Amino acid sequence: MTEAGEGAAGRAAAVRWSKALAAGLLGLAGLLVAGSAPAVHKLDPDTVTSAAQPAPVLYAAGLHALRPHQLPAYRGPADPGGVVQAPAPDDANAWTPLALPRHETRDPLRAAAADRPLVVDWLRIDHVVPAGEPGPLALYLPRVVGSAVQVIAHDGSQWRLRWDGTDQWREQWNRPILVDLGPAPPPGSRLTLAVGLIHYDGAETRVARIWIGPRAELAERASQRHVLQQVAPPVGSLTFLSLGLFALLFWLGRRREQAYLLFFGSSLVWALRNLHYYVDMPEDRVAYDWFWWMTNASLSWVMVLVYLFALRFDARRAPWLERGLLGFVALMSVLAMPLEASPVRTLVQLHLINALVGAVVLLRLSWMAWTGGSREFRVITASLWLTEAFGVHDLLLVSGGVSPESIYLLPYASYVLFLAFLYAVQVRYSMAIREVERVNSGLEARLAAREEELRANHERLRVVEREQALLLERQRLMRDMHDGLGSTLMSSLVLVEQGRLDAPAVADLLRECVDDLRLVIDSLEPIGHDLVTLLASLRHRLGRRLESAGLDMQWEVQDLPPLPWLAPPDALQVLRIVQEVLTNVLKHAQASRIRLATTLQDSTVQVLIEDDGVGFDTGRAPSGRGLRHLVQRATRLGGALQVDSRPGQGTRVALDLPLQRGMPA
Repeated sequence: MTEAGEGAAGRAAAVRWSKALAAGLLGLAGLLVAGSAPAVHKLDPDTVTSAAQPAPVLYAAGLHALRPHQLPAYRGPADPGGVVQAPAPDDANAWTPLALPRHETRDPLRAAAADRPLVVDWLRIDHVVPAGEPGPLALYLPRVVGSAVQVIAHDGSQWRLRWDGTDQWREQWNRPILVDLGPAPPPGSRLTLAVGLIHYDGAETRVARIWIGPRAELAERASQRHVLQQVAPPVGSLTFLSLGLFALLFWLGRRREQAYLLFFGSSLVWALRNLHYYVDMPEDRVAYDWFWWMTNASLSWVMVLVYLFALRFDARRAPWLERGLLGFVALMSVLAMPLEASPVRTLVQLHLINALVGAVVLLRLSWMAWTGGSREFRVITASLWLTEAFGVHDLLLVSGGVSPESIYLLPYASYVLFLAFLYAVQVRYSMAIREVERVNSGLEARLAAREEELRANHERLRVVEREQALLLERQRLMRDMHDGLGSTLMSSLVLVEQGRLDAPAVADLLRECVDDLRLVIDSLEPIGHDLVTLLASLRHRLGRRLESAGLDMQWEVQDLPPLPWLAPPDALQVLRIVQEVLTNVLKHAQASRIRLATTLQDSTVQVLIEDDGVGFDTGRAPSGRGLRHLVQRATRLGGALQVDSRPGQGTRVALDLPLQRGMPA
């Protein structure tokens, strides 16, 4: 028992890029288009029908157990009705030796005949069951191209149909065939089988080696081939397409990044290109031809799109090359249409032209990659060379240069391109992130420098403002002391010099000067725009003086909101108003009780001072300078002063101050 040999992959030789070589290769491609005739012909579904006998159970594929190098062969007419007609196994004149794998080239004369018949090539297998061979048995055929397949068995007197695959001829070029032969005969028994290849006379056919052996082992090998030929290709295509959809979403947000749109286009066309590896072919002949045109022409589109994608990773643009590629793919799509007048009628022609043009473009890309190209551009170029090698291998497999037992490698290029494209996009994304980080770092450095500059300017401004505030405060103090304390001292000095004041009067004047000085000092205390704190400092300073005069101070001050405008100059005016009112009570009211209260109204704060003194008639009282000054000071504060008094009923003074400067009192 031996394992199947695998066909060697064809390799494309790299040549130096030059315009002469490009012209020569493109000229050769043109000659192939003009002079070639069909090299591969598929069976007409309208003329091949299934056999009348029911087919036995078909198992999923398996391992080779028998490896014949030559088989007896016989060619005879094929009956579409499924009647088995083949010479007897012992007819030595009918059977001739035939080596496998077998590739029968196209005969142009017979293929051109209008009435060419269907023929069947019978490949006879004489299998002697060895001792100890486990059963049941199976027949395994890795690949048949260009023919429908039937399997017959000789029962000693005649041939009987064991399996009919004429209804699967559209897909069996890429699907292994496994035929269940039932329980193994006794050791030493001869099992005579024949595999029939039904095709048009003169058509090109290819068949791999035929294997007979234990069904379990054959099923294992066929399952592996099924995975390689029908499972792995769609997985690669769908993976590539999934990443392409992400690239499309990214491109929708950044329309200038054409590489992502080309990435998506490549993945989409690649998925269309690989459909024929794993889907059932259409049964209608017209749909069948156009389906093959779509999958084959899409190979040209894939090639062009991946080349355009690669060019986006090099700073040197080649618009003439891009226009040439787009023109080439459009021309090939038209020339390869399944029409009678189409010059490109075969898969071999199309793949050969694509391989030649692809090699020319790759030479150009390689020169760009190694003369200043980016790292990701070099990786993409290397992956494209590997894809080109896969394509050349498949071209040789289609044309017979590689054993039909090999598998198609081009579907696996999706994994190669997927990894290369993913690497290129990842590198570009990483570069973009690093560029953003670099720009952000520069911005942060400039922002820090600007913040430091602003901080220094702010500090200088604070120093200037502080110096200006000190200057203004010094000027205010000088003005207040000049207008208040200074004026009082000067007038007192004049009176003393004139001898018009006695000692008690001088003491009163000096006491007023001290009170005024204390008012100035109290106004400088940091009160946080709090009127209650300001009044409390005045109460603390005048408390002993009121008690010594026999006055009971009733403090009914409630919490009030801050007055934003209550700066030291305004605080001094408030203190002078309240102190002057209290001083008048001490001097003139003859009161025993003073009540100081605060209330919060809609837009004002009221300071109320009441006493139980003798009072006076406000209508008859002379308008003294003191009362007028109180009213003026209240007005400058944006407030109002009201005095209510009656003889024998005490006096009530209400000072209304605004919550916000400018509001009506």
